[in-house]
Amino acid sequence: MMSVMRTLASVCAAVSLLVVALVAAPATTANAARPSGKSVSVHTVAVEGGTVVTITGKNLKKVNAVYFGGTKVTTITHLSKTKLRVKAPRHTPGTVKISLRVGTKKYTTALKVTFVITQPEPSAAEAEVLRLTNLNRTAGYTCTDSKTGDRTVMPPVPALTWNANLATAARLHSVDMAKKNYFSHNSTDGTDPGTRITRAGYDWWTYGENIAAGYSTPANVVAGWMSSYGHCKNIMDADFTELGVGYAYNSASKYDHYWTQDFGAPR
Repeated sequence: MMSVMRTLASVCAAVSLLVVALVAAPATTANAARPSGKSVSVHTVAVEGGTVVTITGKNLKKVNAVYFGGTKVTTITHLSKTKLRVKAPRHTPGTVKISLRVGTKKYTTALKVTFVITQPEPSAAEAEVLRLTNLNRTAGYTCTDSKTGDRTVMPPVPALTWNANLATAARLHSVDMAKKNYFSHNSTDGTDPGTRITRAGYDWWTYGENIAAGYSTPANVVAGWMSSYGHCKNIMDADFTELGVGYAYNSASKYDHYWTQDFGAPR
């Protein structure tokens, strides 16, 4: 019988963090006429196609194109010499740099935005993970440490509600793990769960994350988490009120199936 590789990991934190803008280095005297982006103003740094993005900086009046990564936008509203407004284009999920063009010359900036998956509602698999998670929460559960034998009786707690921003963070991480063939709470760009959740627009006072790989069904992955002490404690934590789930599949990766649960409570 061929063995199936499976693995799990969890993390929990309660430290506030909010990313709202990135600052570029000021222009020198030699290139004072070049455009420079100093900040990007959107509701959060997480955007989707159609989101209005305001860029502030210097010498923006002659900018005739804005690049989100490699995607060019030429419809620009110039509000002043120091402020312009564009609509974010459709883009694949992930963090991209913003560049500015004057004439035919393209200028890089230190500004970045993160494109999110436009899917506020859970998929069937994600909804089933939410349902099974809430069955355990509302029934109560005894979390057991398989290594030490320690048992912690967790009383029934209220069901979690679905949150689209947490789901965005969870989906992006699952997709990233599946695509880049790794398994970790830290993304390959060095970002941790709290940073990813904040980038997705969730203003939290506490968060937690469970990840898993190699489990082919929602029932199997939730059972795996419940049999693991740290994951079980995250699922049964009364401080969490909302949940987002992300599932991704890639047959070319080590584990095929990748799951992320992002828990949170809003500030």
